[in-house]
Amino acid sequence: MPSTRKKKEEPVENDDTTDGIDKETKKQPFVVKDPTQWLFIAKDEVIKPDPNTNPESIVCGLKHPRTGQRCLFLFSNEDKDIYEIVQFKEEFRSWFIGETVQHDGSLYITTPVDPVFLILPYLIQAAKSEKFMTLDQIVIDEDYPECRRLQSCCQPDHLENVSDVKGDDDFKAYRYNKDKALSWLKLKTENVCKVLEEKNVCVSGAKTSELVQSKATEEEYMRYAFGVVSDYLPTELTNLLREHLGLPVVAEKRPSDAKNPPSKRAKLEDITPNEDYSQNVKHEDKSKKGKASTAQKKLEKVDKSGMKSMMSFFSPKTKS
Repeated sequence: MPSTRKKKEEPVENDDTTDGIDKETKKQPFVVKDPTQWLFIAKDEVIKPDPNTNPESIVCGLKHPRTGQRCLFLFSNEDKDIYEIVQFKEEFRSWFIGETVQHDGSLYITTPVDPVFLILPYLIQAAKSEKFMTLDQIVIDEDYPECRRLQSCCQPDHLENVSDVKGDDDFKAYRYNKDKALSWLKLKTENVCKVLEEKNVCVSGAKTSELVQSKATEEEYMRYAFGVVSDYLPTELTNLLREHLGLPVVAEKRPSDAKNPPSKRAKLEDITPNEDYSQNVKHEDKSKKGKASTAQKKLEKVDKSGMKSMMSFFSPKTKS
């Protein structure tokens, strides 16, 4: 779903003699169009919903449930469906679109998102008052006014999985329930784990040099599924879900630890040999000399009396 953003049009001088030139100034306004496009990958139902309804799809910014930062989401089908817009970007990448080169080689992918994940932070915040509230009272944010669209794409029965409910079908009030939320998130994680195992997704980090993909264990699949689900959860809820799933915390090595190893001096002071390696060393017998050559034998017979050593020629002369 490429979108186009035009830059400000500026006239450019052109001295060529053609029709429409101002004969006095010999200048013709020439509009330079430099569009910027973005490449999207989306299903047809995302950009072409039911023609009997409002076909307009809207892209707006919402608060991400994990980071709290602004992220782009796409609403379609009269705000009944919501998709996250994920950017895939690599360095030194561009697109050839028609006869133009788009310098921004990013690729935007739309993925469906369960709106309950986006509403959870608002439910947790509203639960501090310990009161039952309606959905329009819970999902409200001055910094992200478009969050009101979440009320249309979230079914009331879906919120019953993470909150207590009061009222009838015409009027319902909600209050966040931590136990229900953890049970619902556990079921989500197990479903993701099941899909990963059925599709035989590599989650164990096989060695590419050996081109061998080892079969992942059930714990590895569950840990990977937990990572997928926790990408849409606040930090506090992520820790609670890990405990609820019974997953141990894995200590990850920091890159700085490899760059700054302990000092060698501290290591050498603690090292003591366990064996006496000097016993296996063969000492050279100085009494045994090799056979002298013929030239060396002749040199030994020469009378060296009165001869100066070679180093005497390089020593400083004495002053008289």
